[in-house]
Amino acid sequence: MNKLISKKSMMLIIILVIVTIVALIAYLPKNLWTAMSVESTDLSKLTINDISLKGNVANINLTAYKKNPDFNDKCTKDADYRYYENFLIAYNSKGDIIKLQTLSENGISSFAGYNLHNLNDMKNKLGNNFADQSYDSAQSLNAKVYYDKKNRIKASFIYPKNNEADQRIVWAILEKY
Repeated sequence: MNKLISKKSMMLIIILVIVTIVALIAYLPKNLWTAMSVESTDLSKLTINDISLKGNVANINLTAYKKNPDFNDKCTKDADYRYYENFLIAYNSKGDIIKLQTLSENGISSFAGYNLHNLNDMKNKLGNNFADQSYDSAQSLNAKVYYDKKNRIKASFIYPKNNEADQRIVWAILEKY
């Protein structure tokens, strides 16, 4: 009887391990496959509020920006997150900027001095080498995602998916990957 329970327990453990491995294999390659399958786009001139990912927070006068009272700044072991009116900046312990994000439609994302307010602006300046992804189904938002493989930058442009006529960019996210 003990041998039967042992064999059943062992089979259950093996099945759980196999299911876990299959789930990981199914999830991880999706993100990797997207990054690999999309042609690289030069995102080095892309900025949010005239700040690029190439910079260091020590070289930016953040006192020129008004703090956002709706969000609390936070520190994690990996990064500091600072919320300003219409944008977020995150940087690592060395001060290297690792993420920039607009927080409203009034946030400014630009490419070489040209503001990107809608998907047509984005496509005209950055091209068509992007991946379409669901961003937040509860809010009916999708994203067009570009990758700069040379500079290891990912740019996500979030827009409402339910209204074809409404192609405004709700948020833009630049981050190192």
